[in-house]
Amino acid sequence: MKNIISDSFGIFYREFTKIFLLSILTYVPLLLIHAFLVNYIYLETQFTEYPGLLGDAANGIFMLVFLTIAQVPFIKFTLLEVEGEDDPLKRSLSFSLDKAIPIYLFGCIYALLVFLGGLLFVIPGLVILLMLYFVPFFIADNAKSFRTAIKKSVRFFRKNWLKAFLLIILLTIIQLSFENILLFFLSFYTNAYFTLLITKIILLMLLLPLQTIIMTNVFNKWKAMPVRRVRNSRNLYLKS
Repeated sequence: MKNIISDSFGIFYREFTKIFLLSILTYVPLLLIHAFLVNYIYLETQFTEYPGLLGDAANGIFMLVFLTIAQVPFIKFTLLEVEGEDDPLKRSLSFSLDKAIPIYLFGCIYALLVFLGGLLFVIPGLVILLMLYFVPFFIADNAKSFRTAIKKSVRFFRKNWLKAFLLIILLTIIQLSFENILLFFLSFYTNAYFTLLITKIILLMLLLPLQTIIMTNVFNKWKAMPVRRVRNSRNLYLKS
């Protein structure tokens, strides 16, 4: 894991300009759209019986949809960079544009399933979230179809469920901690919404690519782990 973190930071620093440009072209527009939609919903529902409920639900759904979309160019960029391919920036952008509509549709279905599952005592939503988490990674890794990517994601997570669960939770906690601590200290100097929004966007422009690079390198390592054949007295089965 130490090598993965080191390699990920190496890619991030070595290709910082390209990654920053990729963030501006792909992630920033999604963050601005997310902010506009969620604030509009909060505004329109502020006088309803439960003013924050619809806004919070919309915030969670849109956030998951846009995060699913936003990860794809950085996953593809990392895969191309690791493989030593030429022009990873251009190729990752081209790939993301080509897959934009299918990824968007998958993201919508994914977010709704997680939301509906979350209504059923939280656990089903968490299971769906984790089982399908690696679908964008398999799509970026040239899976033949979304059906194939979904099957591979489910198998992949089941094989590495504890490590994947802990790593996803850890990276999420780190991201939220940085975000909340920075905004907390900034609130002592200003309460201007757009100042806080721009600060949050700049921070996420740095954190999401790094987080995605780390997860992509982890994905590559776990995917490449050899499968050992173990024979017992009755049958032959696979053991990772």
